[in-house]
Amino acid sequence: MWSCTTLKLENHSKPGLDQTILCYLMAMSFSLSKKQKIRDSLRASGEELLFPIDVKANHYFTLNIKARASWPLVSIQTQSGEKILDSSTYNSDLAHTPLIDPDPIGNQPLFAKVSMQAAHTGRFMLKLKNLGDLDDIRDDVIRITNKKRRKRGLDPLTGDSLLHEAAQGHADEMDSFGRYLGHDSADGRDPGDRMDEVDYEWRTYRENVASGQRSAKEVVKSWMNSPGHRKNLLSEDISEIGIGFAVDDQSGSSYWVQKFAAPL
Repeated sequence: MWSCTTLKLENHSKPGLDQTILCYLMAMSFSLSKKQKIRDSLRASGEELLFPIDVKANHYFTLNIKARASWPLVSIQTQSGEKILDSSTYNSDLAHTPLIDPDPIGNQPLFAKVSMQAAHTGRFMLKLKNLGDLDDIRDDVIRITNKKRRKRGLDPLTGDSLLHEAAQGHADEMDSFGRYLGHDSADGRDPGDRMDEVDYEWRTYRENVASGQRSAKEVVKSWMNSPGHRKNLLSEDISEIGIGFAVDDQSGSSYWVQKFAAPL
């Protein structure tokens, strides 16, 4: 079970203000982990619950939040109280926080803080959606892509380190320089130019890009639902693949690049 340490924070300059109750959930059995949902409730105005997030330092993640009849405020912070994600209100059968980019965080322990808007109480559910590190994300996109290809009798694609590098460069560029979405770089380079830059010798290539999806499953589904992207993904004239992925550390927006090619 969990232990709750109650801290009474009084504003001595304004006597009579409600005390704030802060409950820290200390037991790891109540941490937000990949395999566990947390269901709890806030029963008093000013109450806050703090849940440890069990995620490795280099893993991308988001929190799913279910709160049908309440108005929880959810934020993510370090152990020292530094905000990683500012408080936002969630009132939905199933909402979610933006994706969290692990790069600015380092090895700091993270916590999800849950409170309610003034005069509101109620139940909520939290679940960690852990995408893993960049290699995990690439593996997931390739695995799901190849599953779609095999289902249609097509050969699976092989991940290539140079294509990963070219795809990652474009994902980072879309994130960093103006946060745009497109196949041509801001300076006019096209997908072939970016493969030339990493010394990948190609005979033919194709490219898919996307933004906003929160997982490999979501982004492949999005590409499969678009005729042009679907054609690229199911092309018979390609044999290798590279994946790029980046997250805006301010907005949580995701950028995905799927680069296909046949080498010389």
